[in-house]
Amino acid sequence: MKKAVAVFIAVSLLMSLWGAYVAYAVISMNPKLEASWGNVSEGEVEIVVDAELGKPLLVPASVENLSIKFNEVEVASLEEFKYSPTKPDAELVIELDTNKLVKAIESYFNNGQHGKADVRVKLGLFGLLHPTLKFSQEFHEDMLGQMNFKAESKPILGGLLHTPSVEGTRVVWMGGEDGVWKLKAYVTLKNPNSIPIPVSNLEFEISANGITVGKGKTSQGVTIPAGGIATVPIDVEIYSEYLPKVLATHIKNGEESTVRLNIYITADMGGKSVRIGLKSEEVVVKTDVMVSINEALSNVSRRE
Repeated sequence: MKKAVAVFIAVSLLMSLWGAYVAYAVISMNPKLEASWGNVSEGEVEIVVDAELGKPLLVPASVENLSIKFNEVEVASLEEFKYSPTKPDAELVIELDTNKLVKAIESYFNNGQHGKADVRVKLGLFGLLHPTLKFSQEFHEDMLGQMNFKAESKPILGGLLHTPSVEGTRVVWMGGEDGVWKLKAYVTLKNPNSIPIPVSNLEFEISANGITVGKGKTSQGVTIPAGGIATVPIDVEIYSEYLPKVLATHIKNGEESTVRLNIYITADMGGKSVRIGLKSEEVVVKTDVMVSINEALSNVSRRE
């Protein structure tokens, strides 16, 4: 009997010490989190979060719930949680739905190119403790401002005349409806010739990373004075159904996309209506989403 009591007391002490260690480990836990892109496809993108816990917790743990919203649009869910009670690290794999992300980006433009990501992760520790990690990060990148296309003049008709040059482009967001994003592009043209050039139509095709995503055309004609400049307003349509593939290639390219513009004008030159292709131009659009995510992770606060 005494031996049984001694064993019971010893086990009780060990359980108490273990419980004290677990409580200490949880209370003093200061995880270091770092995110990176995982597998990337047209429909889904993975974000892998590596967590250094500092010490083994020695308890079963799980992720009970994970919510990621961008501008109030739910864009991600938990795919996998890798954890061992005897190891001081863990891995969280989050799955982004690119179609939902496109909707969130539309909301980003509707909000004046301002966005906010809200992340909430509820953990389960031994079925008793349920700490919640919460953080948010604001985003503001002038993506439309990076689309300042320019194109040089080129000779036509055997060098008798030259095409107008594109001196600059200003793009304004107008809204989205039924999968079509509407923008207004103001293209400034310079006439290098000694005679005015009436432009009855200007149109273009726009592609990103080799994928045609939209088109544009003039809403009104304009005459460019001899040696002068004129601004042509263009109605632009971007088809959002192609954007998940663009997003996937953007991430694979290190968060860089090459946007190409093929511009055509119909002008009265020398008494003839001529459709002319201007010199195609490219701009590189860059984002730092993963940098912003890691900045937010560095400021994670734990709440119970």
